[in-house]
Amino acid sequence: MSWLTAPGHLLVCDLDGTLLRSDTSLSDAARDGLNRLVAAGVALTVASARSTEAMRPLLPGVDVRLPVIEHNGAYISDLRTGEHLVTNALDPAVADKAVELLGDPIVTSWDGRRDRVHFGPDLNPGAGWFIGEKRRYRDPRLTESADLRAVAARERVVMLCSYVPDEQAPAVAETVQAAVGDGARVWAALNSYSPGWSEVVVQSPLATKGAAILELRQRLDLDGEITVCGDHVNDLPMFAVADRRIAPGNARPAVRAAASVVTGTNDDDGVVTYLADQLAISRRAAGE
Repeated sequence: MSWLTAPGHLLVCDLDGTLLRSDTSLSDAARDGLNRLVAAGVALTVASARSTEAMRPLLPGVDVRLPVIEHNGAYISDLRTGEHLVTNALDPAVADKAVELLGDPIVTSWDGRRDRVHFGPDLNPGAGWFIGEKRRYRDPRLTESADLRAVAARERVVMLCSYVPDEQAPAVAETVQAAVGDGARVWAALNSYSPGWSEVVVQSPLATKGAAILELRQRLDLDGEITVCGDHVNDLPMFAVADRRIAPGNARPAVRAAASVVTGTNDDDGVVTYLADQLAISRRAAGE
């Protein structure tokens, strides 16, 4: 029996930079490889900074049956329906302070009836890329809002994201973190899709991929090993809770350093190829 199909085992994969190629496409080979894993009995799901609205068009034909982790752990959700099974939102006062300091962030929230992505009328090139991508796949959450602090006061905010020039982003993140204290996690990360512009992200301290994996594992009544696959700094919290940590060759240096295995790059379908090979090796050894 493969470790992939061992009783209670859970496999969690990041999307961008891991399963997806650099142009955000999922190759036919990767799709087929993922489906072979599921068909073999692998308990497979994905954990992403993206929403279910964004995941669905990026995973055409992939048989993801388990709940997914969206927005870095802000939600555990049903991929097909978008229903949120777990929500980790910011405290309203913390969200208000962060919006005040960031000025014009993108605000991802739940208004009591539906998901929203609020944005102001003036978008810099980094934020323009973010909103433009969502317009291309007709994301129904998009909502232009003149008063983002009012949004933070009336809705459950799960993520704030401000696009800041690369050289300024670490200092901006440090300033916001100092102002909100333990009420939020704040970090800056380079965005490969929008060169020159980094994301400064603010989320609940409970909204991490690692915490969400442990919650999902409990809900699924799984008690075996955890294997995770990721490439970026937002994947490090799930590396921290995993027994096996797989990174593609294009992963950030800190992620490669924390990995148990480094595969080929995302553009070569390195992670899926490695997983499929591991399954095939175990089957040959078992004479299947």
